[in-house]
Amino acid sequence: MRRPIVLASSNPTKRRQLRWLLEGLPLDPVEPTAPLGVPETSSNLTGNAAAKALTYSGGGLAVASDGGLVVPALAVAWDPLLTGREGQAGLRRLAAGLADRRVRWSEAVAIAEGGHIVAAWTASGTEGLLAPEPWPEPSDFWVWDIFYFPSLGKLWSALTENERTEVDSTWMELKRQVQAYFRAG
Repeated sequence: MRRPIVLASSNPTKRRQLRWLLEGLPLDPVEPTAPLGVPETSSNLTGNAAAKALTYSGGGLAVASDGGLVVPALAVAWDPLLTGREGQAGLRRLAAGLADRRVRWSEAVAIAEGGHIVAAWTASGTEGLLAPEPWPEPSDFWVWDIFYFPSLGKLWSALTENERTEVDSTWMELKRQVQAYFRAG
């Protein structure tokens, strides 16, 4: 019997990622009936993912995530927790003339059931470079249009599914953790 699990996000790209995490499990990923505004006020990605999962878990299981782009050369000038709110324009302003263009993706995933967090993980490891300017107009998930993988000579948005599996250690680790959690339970 497949259990329903709410994909706790209003972002279609994020819902696709959450659905991918759950592939092959005895779960039935469902879209939220209505987007719920969840303030991202935690001091870390895990706290924000947990807040989203909790908000959507009143009727059963919910899965949520929160991610951010880490730009080491910008140190505290760029906050990975604000990637979505600062956006491409904010990063462009800060990264103008930046010599060290290394970036890394960090992501947290949380599972809640009936208003309680039952599991949470954070992973960070997908590494690349900020693409050279000019950057394209932002898409639904603008980071993938500027995240460049030198080993493949491609932006994230141009990668095949196999190439994504090869370079995206962050989401691969999260998938491993989520799959192990549900298979053990």
